[in-house]
Amino acid sequence: MNEILSQVSTDRLEGLVRKIAGLRHGWENYDKLEQRASFIEETLRSFDLSVETQKVPFHGKTYRNLIATLEGADPEKKWLLIGAHYDSATGSPGADDNASVTAVLLETARILSRWKLRMTLQFAAFTLEEPQPHTVHFLIGSNHFAAEAKISKRKYGAVFILESVGYTDSAEGSQIIPFLVGIPVPKIGNFLGVVSNSRSKHLMQVFQAASNKYMPELPVVPYKVPLSGRIIPATRFSDHTSFWNHGYPALMLT
Repeated sequence: MNEILSQVSTDRLEGLVRKIAGLRHGWENYDKLEQRASFIEETLRSFDLSVETQKVPFHGKTYRNLIATLEGADPEKKWLLIGAHYDSATGSPGADDNASVTAVLLETARILSRWKLRMTLQFAAFTLEEPQPHTVHFLIGSNHFAAEAKISKRKYGAVFILESVGYTDSAEGSQIIPFLVGIPVPKIGNFLGVVSNSRSKHLMQVFQAASNKYMPELPVVPYKVPLSGRIIPATRFSDHTSFWNHGYPALMLT
């Protein structure tokens, strides 16, 4: 693990964020979003990974999920998926939400593409996570992916969804999370939040133990939401929800 961590390049991460950031809302900035999709696809292919473009239709336009696969040595092992959405909210350049995690996704794919793992590993860049006009639904790209995976009876042992990981602030009172009444959230925004449901609780515990061992300088704040977050809707505002809805164990890391 330490060998893997030593290969992370902060310069590469910053460069990727700068290339991905910019207006790219699915409906309002379709061409810009398509440019980012092409960049993500080309970058994943440059790592000699098998890359699939999954078409996502929405109101007469075709959007794209990009999925790169690193085949594992043991075909009987359940797969592991790391996912992140690459679109942004309307009117926002989305440097943190969600260019930061798209950069992490690509850098992780670059490093792990050199390894032969027992399990098959997938890297998924999802489109249309943000709310769009003409519908009350969002998480459109990841829901399309998770539904297709369920139909195909694909078995994922773990799904890690990355959400807004590019900004920290060590000042007291810098962390404010509205609408999450009763959740014990630190007042200093220097931590990684890990959100699970009941099905994913063990995965959260394993992740926290690994993080404490290999990255003790990064505080981890775990939280298991009751009823898969249905009584706290703000805990369902990212692509992990699509996997919860289809019965897969998934964490949101933010």
